[in-house]
Amino acid sequence: MDGVLYLQSSYSMLKSMIHLEELVLNCKNNGYKFVALSDEHLHGTYELFKLAKEHKIKPILGIKITVLEPNETVFLVYVKNDFGYENLLALSYLKAKNHKFSFHDLVKHQKGLIFVTAGYKSIIDQTILYGNQDMVLEYLTRYKNNFDDFYIGLSMNHDIQTNVSSDIIYDLCVKNEFKLLPVHQTSYVNQDDIDVYEALIKIENDNNKVDIDADYHFLKSEELDQKYQKYSKVNDGLKFFLETINFEFKLPEFSMPKYQTKNNVDSKEYLVSLARFGLKRRLELKNIKNDTIYIKRLEHELKVIIDMNFENYFLIVYDFIKYAKDNNILVGPGRGSAAGSLVAYCLGITNVDPIYYGLMFERFLNPSRMTMPDIDLDFPDNKRDEVIEYVRNKYGDNHICSITTFSSFALKSSIRDIARVLKIAPERVSGIINAVLENRIDETDYDLTRLLRISKRIEGLYRQTGTHAAGIILSNEDLTKHIPLQTGAFNFSQSQFEAKTLETIGLHKIDFLGIRNLTIITDILAILEKEKIKIDINEIPFNDPKTFELLSEGDTTGLFQLESDGMRSVLKKLKPNKFEELVATLALYRPGPMANIDTYIARRNGEKFKYYHERLEGILKSTYGIIIYQEQIMQVAQEFAGYDLFSADILRAAISKKNYEMLEKERIKFIEGSIKQGNDKELANVIYDYIVKFGDYGFNRSHSVSYGVVAYQMAYLKTHYYKVFMTVLLSNVIGNLNQTNLYIREVISKGIKVLAPDLNLSTDSYKIVDGKILMPLSQVKSLGYKTVNEIIEERKKGEFSSFLDIKERLSKIINEKQLENLIFSGALDFLENNRKTLIDNKDLSNVGYEKFIKDFKMKESIEYSFLENFNNEKDVLGVNIKYDLSKLLKNEKNIYTPSNINHKLEEIEVLGFILNKKNYQAKNGRLMSFLEISDGKSVQEVTDFEQIVTDEYKNKILIFKLRKNRYRDKNTYVLISIRTIKMEE
Repeated sequence: MDGVLYLQSSYSMLKSMIHLEELVLNCKNNGYKFVALSDEHLHGTYELFKLAKEHKIKPILGIKITVLEPNETVFLVYVKNDFGYENLLALSYLKAKNHKFSFHDLVKHQKGLIFVTAGYKSIIDQTILYGNQDMVLEYLTRYKNNFDDFYIGLSMNHDIQTNVSSDIIYDLCVKNEFKLLPVHQTSYVNQDDIDVYEALIKIENDNNKVDIDADYHFLKSEELDQKYQKYSKVNDGLKFFLETINFEFKLPEFSMPKYQTKNNVDSKEYLVSLARFGLKRRLELKNIKNDTIYIKRLEHELKVIIDMNFENYFLIVYDFIKYAKDNNILVGPGRGSAAGSLVAYCLGITNVDPIYYGLMFERFLNPSRMTMPDIDLDFPDNKRDEVIEYVRNKYGDNHICSITTFSSFALKSSIRDIARVLKIAPERVSGIINAVLENRIDETDYDLTRLLRISKRIEGLYRQTGTHAAGIILSNEDLTKHIPLQTGAFNFSQSQFEAKTLETIGLHKIDFLGIRNLTIITDILAILEKEKIKIDINEIPFNDPKTFELLSEGDTTGLFQLESDGMRSVLKKLKPNKFEELVATLALYRPGPMANIDTYIARRNGEKFKYYHERLEGILKSTYGIIIYQEQIMQVAQEFAGYDLFSADILRAAISKKNYEMLEKERIKFIEGSIKQGNDKELANVIYDYIVKFGDYGFNRSHSVSYGVVAYQMAYLKTHYYKVFMTVLLSNVIGNLNQTNLYIREVISKGIKVLAPDLNLSTDSYKIVDGKILMPLSQVKSLGYKTVNEIIEERKKGEFSSFLDIKERLSKIINEKQLENLIFSGALDFLENNRKTLIDNKDLSNVGYEKFIKDFKMKESIEYSFLENFNNEKDVLGVNIKYDLSKLLKNEKNIYTPSNINHKLEEIEVLGFILNKKNYQAKNGRLMSFLEISDGKSVQEVTDFEQIVTDEYKNKILIFKLRKNRYRDKNTYVLISIRTIKMEE
């Protein structure tokens, strides 16, 4: 037997345990003449043909399709020729959209396809098993008469097929001259994998299970011959089947869509004209008179771009960038190596002058590497999809697609999934994972060892697909005719292939990245414009002393790329006073290069150092002799060894990829070039070793400059428009309590008052009111944006005047729990009633009746305690605004809170409440307690040796007198005494 159909790979996610390469090798090693891939979708198409060619075996491409009408049955559908491939793509796309297939759908798309009944789950086998042979003949006759190419699959996956239905089907087919094929659903390699397979299919649905008599293991050649030895006609059918398949997976030479120029001007001419005009405009705006270097560079870049036939690519990107700018969508200054292109700068694609900043075109585009240009674009995260939609409308649904990503089972995720399937208690799972990571497995624990055995077998299998975060494919060719598609995150198709495969077959990805920081900048500029402050963010001064003062103080909360504690520390040590130093900091602050930060700072502050050679000074002067950027490697190779920049980029790439074979070849070239330049051979070796060592850490300067621009722009806005900056920042983190707390704490520390929400004033975002920052209603727990906007719409009819008015007007918008949250948030504090009174009268069931009761008056209640209001406010807002413990210190001096303890003091008084208390008996029998004291923001651990804290101190705000103690090299505190604080509300 030459092989069997119905082989499924791990691309049939949660349905097969066999990696595609493993499947191909098993077929090859067992004498199969073909691999009939029959996955659920077509994710493995390219890989199938690649592996089949590599291992010299015939590839047959198919998918499994379930037909629901007029009768439910399963077919295996295989490609016979190029027509069939296009039809299979169409059927695959319908399946990916969860289309309910009818028999008519298959007939409609049958040209070039072969249809095979799928064995046990086909209506043929099932009808025979129910004892109705006459009905089976009707089905088979209908299929034969309607399909151009139809076979019956003879399957023996189940014992009942082997013992009953196979003989009946065989005799029926021989008698009526139906063609037969061997079909064996194959989902794992070895028979003893059945329990792993059953666990795998239960991940998707706990009701999935394998029949006791089912067998889906890969049939070796002798097993295959044995199973089908008495069914000789199967061989005849298989031989004919293989002879009719004449399909090779050949794709067109993909290209970018042709950009439609004005008056059909040639694309090359149009690009040249646009770029030259753009350069003229840029030079005029910057008042640059000496244009020779710019003109020479522009003409050089244009020649390379046109010689490489990339003119349409640049025009396409130029066009949608222009659309974004024309529609007030902020575009990032650039990212990656694209910022090194003067053409991109002149077209407005980037906004970083590559000549002024010393950026290299050759780092971006190199004919020697023959890769597509990679221009990644940054847009505000709430506007990115608008730009993508423009591109879709311009080039058409069939010429654009998003990109699939595959997520695989990692060890932790496989353990969690299999533990759930095996009904292992969830509370055990974290402990099991830790035990595995720490290599302390109890081999006698049967449940544990079984769990790990199964988990390790599924590790690495594909679990599910997703959508690439930013990548979009554009093609001049109709994608529906060439690659398998499915639905995705956008209102156009998504490729079933991942990015790497798409790149290999010649399709090019453009990354449309949504950046929250650009959204923040956009929102800040919009608010300032309403206040009649017009700012062109691309024209702000990059030498602003106050901005550098902010950076030098590490006051970088909310700043792009600069917010981490480590980066703050570097900025405080460096104290940058020019943009170039910010660029260097961004490049250095990464694993590896970090080791050079202190050296950079020391040299910048005057520490003496020597260059290896005077020729290197001009290249490394700005970075004090340290190679920080990849472009510096290229410049050293050019200056010291006579490389042209394209060749220097090859060296740079070899260093980055740690291609040691290439590096040895480059060493010879570098030494020879250095000698020709009149340099010493020994010194050339030293410098080569130097650039290889430090070049390994080198960062793309173009990217560092581009992101330095965004970081500086945000720093500038924060410096000069602090309240607006923080208001927008806070609005962008609604729902993130940690960030909200951090930002509000900073605002308060700057002496700016933050106001709790107000039902009559607040909107769905933070805003400035009388110099204070007002919280939005959307900050209140359980109030979504839809509810908030409905409240705002109701408020337009008039402000809320009383609690009864609020209840009556909002009763159809909010429920009692939401009303309660509004009360605890402070949003109703403008009313005369206290919060406890409002809570006691929150019942919405009697809304409308109170106004008909003469002299109706709400029952007044005694207000909650400070701590009760504190806890309630914290629960619904995530932060304390009105009931902040630090506000109680206005009548106290030299009192701290857990958030701001001065650890230099030996004795200290701290305001807080007892969050937790644990009693402990020491070895000497002495009783003591461990306390956690909190102010709602931070926690301080305290030891109570004398058991001063008793139950009377529960739920009270207290002042704790503490003595500093050192224990295991940490500051700890011992409780000395407690006193109460005078409460004034």
